Amino acid sequence: MTLNEPSPAWTLASHDPEAGMPVLTGVQANVRLDSICCELVLRQTYRNTGARTLEVVYTFPLPPRAVLLGFASTLNGARLEGCITPKAAAEATYEQALADGDAPVLLEAHDGLVTANLGNLKPGDEVELEVRTAQLLVFEQGRLRIAIPSTIAPRYGDPAHGGLQPQQVPEVSMLADYPLALTVTVGRSLAGAAIECPTHRTVRSDTADGVCLTLDATARLDRDVVVIVTPREERPAFSLHARDATSTLAPTVVMASFVPPPAPQRDHIALKLLVDCSGSMGGDSIVSARAALHGIARALGDADHVAFSRFGSTVQHVMAPMRCTPQALRGLQAQIDATDATLGGTEMAAALRGVFALPLTRDAAAADVLLLTDGEIWEVETLIALAKRSGQRVFVIGVGASPAESVLRRLAGATGGACELATPGEALEAAAQRMLARIRQQAWREVRVDGGSPLWQTPLPAAVFAGDTVTVFAGMPAGAAAQPLRLLACDVSGRGVELGCTATDAALAGDMLPRLAAAARLPLVERAEALQLALDHQLISDQTHCVLVHRRAEGQRAQGETQLVRVPSMLAAGWGATGSVRSVAMPMAAATPMAAAAPMMDFCAAMPAPIAAAGGKPAVAFDSLMCSEAETPYDAGPPPAITPEDFARAVVEHVRATGAPDGLAVQLGRQDPDDDLLRAIDVLRALGLDEDMAWLVFAHWVNVRIDGAHDAAVTAVLAPHASLLAADVVLSAMQALDRWRLAPGPLPGDTRAQRLKRAMAR
Repeated sequence: MTLNEPSPAWTLASHDPEAGMPVLTGVQANVRLDSICCELVLRQTYRNTGARTLEVVYTFPLPPRAVLLGFASTLNGARLEGCITPKAAAEATYEQALADGDAPVLLEAHDGLVTANLGNLKPGDEVELEVRTAQLLVFEQGRLRIAIPSTIAPRYGDPAHGGLQPQQVPEVSMLADYPLALTVTVGRSLAGAAIECPTHRTVRSDTADGVCLTLDATARLDRDVVVIVTPREERPAFSLHARDATSTLAPTVVMASFVPPPAPQRDHIALKLLVDCSGSMGGDSIVSARAALHGIARALGDADHVAFSRFGSTVQHVMAPMRCTPQALRGLQAQIDATDATLGGTEMAAALRGVFALPLTRDAAAADVLLLTDGEIWEVETLIALAKRSGQRVFVIGVGASPAESVLRRLAGATGGACELATPGEALEAAAQRMLARIRQQAWREVRVDGGSPLWQTPLPAAVFAGDTVTVFAGMPAGAAAQPLRLLACDVSGRGVELGCTATDAALAGDMLPRLAAAARLPLVERAEALQLALDHQLISDQTHCVLVHRRAEGQRAQGETQLVRVPSMLAAGWGATGSVRSVAMPMAAATPMAAAAPMMDFCAAMPAPIAAAGGKPAVAFDSLMCSEAETPYDAGPPPAITPEDFARAVVEHVRATGAPDGLAVQLGRQDPDDDLLRAIDVLRALGLDEDMAWLVFAHWVNVRIDGAHDAAVTAVLAPHASLLAADVVLSAMQALDRWRLAPGPLPGDTRAQRLKRAMAR
């Protein structure tokens, strides 16, 4: 993301009850992992504390592999269940209820995102929305990774390409603060497994149902909640069957699950590395990408080939395809170290097109692309079509606190590649090693399932990899006898191989399995059949919405015009170098208490690596900015030169004393800042900041960049004022100051006379 590129919608939302802003008071979530699936119950509470009737719109994420199975709304204690209807009918019901003064709720889904519309929320009303989802447990390389997304990071491009209408486009506010209460129960079927949560501090307890993890009170809706479960033993292949009451032709639904064994290894690989260096990757994400890239570089051998490219608004092919000689690998390591998020927007399609076109040396194998990115883009269909035409597999490692999982999995899956997600706190080099293990496998051909005579069957993935779960659904005719199902394939020589055989078959009560199977079939059948499937199985889809109406008594109905309000999301932690996700491995007693201004603290969090002070001097601990300086004896020689830290200290003291940045330019001008420091202020003024705010942003930059200490007292003084600026302006200012620090000196063509003229004009 960069200032001169299209940017997502931003807002600084008011939470003043008199301003009529609804408050999302918090979110509760209960997750259960057991048997074959992960079930999630999500509850959001809204309260209208203003004086006007509101229509509330909030777009939020759900796990992209999850199927929405239920929806309910409780208005002032009265609970109603939602119903799935065709889109046009649902929208008509919602609009008519609005006109009648009742309180309708409409739920719309679009590729991993859900928009909730709450109509006619009267002053004092409280609404709790309840969403229930389920997804199959999918083991990857011997472990189960469940990610519960809580926010939507800003995405690059036009949201219309993602199928969103203007009111559905997610907004972001750096002032939004939504607490998250979440529990994860790991059932007895996974007893004995190792369980960890690398993204959050948790409290673990043993219950009658299994093991329960509870997030501590500091949790917020600003990052994915990741739980990793590693069983002691591999799960054998199995099948389940259930009755589908909606079908007379195929009344039995069967699900088969396989984990293929290790495949023969390729003699060598040709790897085209492509790393996202757009602005959104700043901070944690680019640090994670570098860690993964270093892990890959260390695992490449003499017979392998590699190329390395970086992209943002443009693509840079910094290393042409070549053999991995020791000299080439040293060069690759140096290029990885020099990689940073400074290339502007996220023009991923152009970057992939350029990488696909890179020629290989004669002795190289067919090339695979390994993409490292946060995936924060809207235009996905173009990427998928482009990648499929190339004939090259795309493997993806998604990084960041809230990567766009749906985007990345679709891109990788469409080309026969694979996707790994690794948020800050997870082992990035381990993720890289798992991905390389997939790439080095010889591809199985003609993969198929044998057994029975299904009337319909969901397709197998474009590629299967050892250690990754392969799941298939099928519809069986009445009277079909259960029998073992086999996963078959051919190796590179054409020899038939059995990759797995279901050892057990069990009946599953209820309608969950048929509904999960119907959801898997929706994109595979004609639109008319897909609509009927969605209605029969009560599934939200691109043709159906979920709607309900709270009928108000006569005399209690809303009257007059309502105010449309879009509820903003919290900014994803660490997005675009606006902060850093702190380690959650420390004991609870050692954790720093979170103040009420938690979102501002995240916004002003430390960078991973401090930048040295000007002239190569060691960085000064910024907590000294809040302390008075010791007196200097007269015989101590001339006073030291005034440093950026000194000016930042003066900014903090002025704002703390006056409560505002007004007058900073006049006060600091009296302290004779040198030409280089004036150049930094000029850089900020060129972004549209007035001189007072330029000095304040400069002090904020010193806090989070030069020392990285992000002193809490300094944050408390500066953050309320910095947060009044648009997030993309602050991001551009931080990046501009980073460049100023690395390349001090006058601007090209600048003269002393010009600088003095500007200084006098102030």
